[in-house]
Amino acid sequence: MARCAAKPAVASFVRPNEEGFVRDAKNANSALILNAIARIARLQQAADVTEAGGDGIGDTVWHEFERSLTEVFGQRLFTVLAFDVTSSRLGRLHSNRLDINPVGGLKRVTQSRWAAQVLHGGEMFIGSTRDDIKAVFSEYEVLWSIGCESVLNIPVRKNGVTLGTMNLLGEAGLYDHADLEVAAIFAQLAVAPLEDQVQRIRGLADPDFMEQV
Repeated sequence: MARCAAKPAVASFVRPNEEGFVRDAKNANSALILNAIARIARLQQAADVTEAGGDGIGDTVWHEFERSLTEVFGQRLFTVLAFDVTSSRLGRLHSNRLDINPVGGLKRVTQSRWAAQVLHGGEMFIGSTRDDIKAVFSEYEVLWSIGCESVLNIPVRKNGVTLGTMNLLGEAGLYDHADLEVAAIFAQLAVAPLEDQVQRIRGLADPDFMEQV
């Protein structure tokens, strides 16, 4: 993404040792989060979130998730992946950096610790350093080159099954203090637009080359 990572609203309000400013910061941050959640909820109520858009998979709703998650958590790169456990593949549904991560790309899921934690265990993953990025992403050098040295992977699940992930990457340490309960709310809102995409990913033929994760 061309623009720099957005910071959570609280960062611009807090002033040490001033209780009034701290209280205002918390109130402002809570309002920002609620507004972000409400925008996504209204969008899903107003339209068919799986309706094909510019990228063929309801891109309007993913752009709203991108906007909202950026406001709350910050990011330099945001992607959405659908996961088909039957074919052990991830398919990219949305990316804000098409030059780095084009929509439609497929990844083969291996028996990695990351896959066990996020895809099979349904637990969020936070990576804080360049080494963490290197351990998870085969394209780590490209990610480093655009300033991505930390990651927050948010699994989206229904009835104990992972449907996909929303992935935010930013500067080192950006997600060390991320509110994972808030992230879980966004994940639940993503169930509907992700659910119908799993079958579509399952029907795609394997490309000549697939990244592994």
